[in-house]
Amino acid sequence: MIETLPLLVIFVFLLGFGLGFFGIVHTAILNSMAARTYAFETFRNRADLTFFRDSTAAPFYHYKNIGNRIHNINSENDDGSRAIALATTRNLTFGVSEPTSKSSVEAHNFKIYDIAGRNRKGGVEASPAWIMVGYGICLDAGCGD
Repeated sequence: MIETLPLLVIFVFLLGFGLGFFGIVHTAILNSMAARTYAFETFRNRADLTFFRDSTAAPFYHYKNIGNRIHNINSENDDGSRAIALATTRNLTFGVSEPTSKSSVEAHNFKIYDIAGRNRKGGVEASPAWIMVGYGICLDAGCGD
């Protein structure tokens, strides 16, 4: 009994982390498949990729100013009010409802290249994992210079 109870607790923790990591990998694979399919459907049979013809705004949005087109998958929590995509979050442990991270959405979406360290060294925490997958194409040799 003295050995069994601690081992059961350890196995429950390992099972929770195993299911959490499975959820992270599963979400990343599904988002990658969806972003790639969206990109291929957009690029299929088009001679000119510089225009976004599905826009109702006049004049048509022109991607030649940017030099590339990127297709990514938004978070399921995105309400559509932002112009930029939000990363999907998944917790490292299964069954934990509240994210344990104190970092903000802006840190992961806008300041990602300015982060100095990892974990407790001035960077961001490991949980929740932020997943953002995108596929794109360069429209010219400068590719957005």
